[in-house]
Amino acid sequence: KASGAMPEDEATKYILQIADALDYIHKQQMNHLDIKPDNVLLNNKGEAVLIDFGLSKCYDADGEQTSSTPIGVSVGYAPLEQSRIGGVGTFSPATDIYSLGATFYKLVTGKTPPDASEVLDEGLPDMPDNISSEIQNAITQAMEARRKKRPQNIEEFLKLLGVDSFGSAVVFEK
Repeated sequence: KASGAMPEDEATKYILQIADALDYIHKQQMNHLDIKPDNVLLNNKGEAVLIDFGLSKCYDADGEQTSSTPIGVSVGYAPLEQSRIGGVGTFSPATDIYSLGATFYKLVTGKTPPDASEVLDEGLPDMPDNISSEIQNAITQAMEARRKKRPQNIEEFLKLLGVDSFGSAVVFEK
């Protein structure tokens, strides 16, 4: 917060680590549902650690919700479907991918992303010229207002970044 925007390479390193953690929980049929900078800590090795699973939901093999945690909305980080009744009742990694893109936006611009309804109506504001077109495209695709138009899994998100494997990530730390 004090330094403003983070250098693109540093932000990308952390986003890849968070993506690795999300890939793991998505394979466990779980959505985090509260990805934002406040829910990412750096451990003593400088690795991103995803925290605060208080809003997360578990889903069965058919993708139906099995937990009854309350629905929360972090303004600027939550997609439209998260504020609709039943909007996260079925499993969709694309919901967390929106929030991952919004977190990436915050890291590289230093600004809180606009609310999802504003993104739907007006699109994302122009990003600074020092952000590569590849990163701008990944953020824009991840923050697509319509869930079906977003990357549907972490692998698709990584392809937007030109990455085919993860950096190291810490999912849970004791």
